[in-house]
Amino acid sequence: MVAIFAALIWYVFSASSGGANKSFVEILTSIKLEYLALALLCYFGINVLFTFRLKRVLAREGIKSSWGKTLLAQYAGMLSSDVTPARSGYMLTPIYLRDQNIPAPASLSAILGIQSIEFLVKVIGGTLAIFFLVQTVPPANMNQEVLILAAVGIGLMLFGAVLLILMSTSKRAIAVIQRIAGHRLITRFTRGLLGKLEEYAGNAQKTKKAIPEISALTFVCWLLKGFEWYFLALALGMTLGLSPVLTYIGFFLIHPLVTALGFAPTPGGLGAQEWGVVIVLGLFGVDTFTAFSFALLARGLLIIEDLAGVPQIVRTSSLLFAKKTKEESTLQPTAN
Repeated sequence: MVAIFAALIWYVFSASSGGANKSFVEILTSIKLEYLALALLCYFGINVLFTFRLKRVLAREGIKSSWGKTLLAQYAGMLSSDVTPARSGYMLTPIYLRDQNIPAPASLSAILGIQSIEFLVKVIGGTLAIFFLVQTVPPANMNQEVLILAAVGIGLMLFGAVLLILMSTSKRAIAVIQRIAGHRLITRFTRGLLGKLEEYAGNAQKTKKAIPEISALTFVCWLLKGFEWYFLALALGMTLGLSPVLTYIGFFLIHPLVTALGFAPTPGGLGAQEWGVVIVLGLFGVDTFTAFSFALLARGLLIIEDLAGVPQIVRTSSLLFAKKTKEESTLQPTAN
């Protein structure tokens, strides 16, 4: 991650050495706060919809959940994804739901089902973004390597989506996992997992019925994410004067393509996603300082709002630590 960011900063400063671009100080001091507030509001709306989506899927499994606690668990999952490789920390969300006594297999099947649809939406969005780039970017600016990397990213997202869908809907896939987990060489490490897998399989079949609802809510979140990025661009002064195609539709299509890089094996895809932002916006004539500022602002906005999940992470960690301490004390031999 450090190497990627060092290379990115070198690229930004070397590309801006001509002096025609604004400095970071000029860019940051000229941010329009009203548009920044609108971007924050959009991200809040996305998390509210994510929470509603999770509640609806859990309801399909016959589980009631609290609005407030589920929203905090959602923020805790997002914050965990911000600091873990390939955003894998979002899979900790079932742990953050334990204070509502929601069974882990049920919440895990809900999360995996939702993420599979999320990946598919990004695949569709990324594919549309490639067509958008080919049609709108001047041929002199088009970089063939960008298209190759974009295609590879979309392919990986598609592979992940198919894998998660199989884990969430296919009894045969779950049976394969059960056979692997029950192999004599690894069964000592998977004790207790087989029973959980059977419970997970039952919940996954219920989650499958919520696919149309998940898809509709995910698309609405995509629309809001487009507005979030568009307002961030306006906050930085990236008006239509810079590029006629950097309208809302432009950011709506570009976003899923660039954020696919967030699943790179660095904490939250840090560095890789910023590279994507700088390169793609550069295709439209946005100077590197402004593009880099946009990337940092987009990242910072998420982390600042996701800090709302800190209390839930602390509470869950305290509960898990207290439970472990209690179990260890009950196992200690009594004195004669």
